[in-house]
This record gives sequence, C-alpha cells and structure tokens, in this order.
Amino acid sequence: MAGIDNITKVIAQDAEVESASIISAAEKAAEEARAKATGEADQLKLSAKEKLDRKIAAERKKIESQSEHIEKLKMLETKQTIIEDTLKKAKDKLLGYDDAAYFETLLGLLEKVVQADKGTLLLSEKDLGRIPADFESKVNAVATKKGGMLDISKQAADINGGFILNYGDIEINSSLDAVFDENKEKLVDIVNSLLF
Repeated sequence: MAGIDNITKVIAQDAEVESASIISAAEKAAEEARAKATGEADQLKLSAKEKLDRKIAAERKKIESQSEHIEKLKMLETKQTIIEDTLKKAKDKLLGYDDAAYFETLLGLLEKVVQADKGTLLLSEKDLGRIPADFESKVNAVATKKGGMLDISKQAADINGGFILNYGDIEINSSLDAVFDENKEKLVDIVNSLLF
C-alpha cells in the first residue's frame, strides 16, 4: 500500500505543481489583460480628450471669430453714425451762416449749375425773407457769364436751403439736401479720411 500512497503523493504533488503553474499563468494572463485593458482605456481617454480639446479649440475659434465680426459691425455702425452726424452738422452749419456768407455760398453753387438759357431761381421761404439787396444782380452776373438770364421767383420752393433752377421743363434741384445726397459718397470719403 505504501506504493499507492507514494503514487498518490506524486500525483498530488504533480497536481499541486500543475495547478500552481495554471494559477500563475492565469494570474499572469489576467494581469496582462488588465494592463492591456488599462492601456486601451488610457488610450481611449487620451483620444477622447484630444478630440474634446480639438472641438473646444474649434468652438473657441468660432466664438472669437464671431466676436470679432460683431465688434467690426459695431465699429462700422458707430463710424457710420459719426459720419452721418458730421454731415448733418455740416449742412446745419451752412444753413446757419450769416446772410452774406450764406448767399455767397449759393452764388458759388449757382456757378456750377447755371445754364445758357432763361430761367427762374426759387429759394426757400426763409431765404426769400433775407435776400441781400445786391443778390439778384449777382445772380444775373453769374448767369450772364454762362450766356443765360435768371429771375428770382417771389414764390417759395419747398426746400430747407439752397435753390431750385427752372428752365421750362427742366428743373435743377440744388437744394442743400439734394446737393448733400448727390455728393454723399465723396463727402463720406472726405469725412472718413479726416476722422478715421
């Protein structure tokens, strides 16, 4: 029986060694699997973080771009408001000139638009009430230079300042509003270059 006990002992020892080897291999395989899973999880985390960082950077850049665009629009709007205010003040300043300076300005404007024809010059109601005594003769001197003749109408034109010339069916609107509107681009460029 001692032989069977020895064989059983040997088998038990071999089984113990074999099971220890299997357990060690299983633990090693589990550790490798855990390390691999941890590595893959870390790689996934890193990849997700990089993806999130790229997305955040893209959104930040988009927001900065939109913010710059809004800022430029506000700046442009502010510039336009300043330019419009400046042009309005310039027109108001012309309208506020003393009589002599105002009517000299009108004569300068008249020289640019008078025709070699007989016509009528219409003024605003306010301007009709403050015409200098020699204005009509100065108007005709300007018209004569161009080969024309002008009468100043006693009827007021519905304008704020400046004048309207009538040559039969032809009307030349040289009211200050019309002159400013007609030359708005040039005036805006001048004001823009002076202010900005």
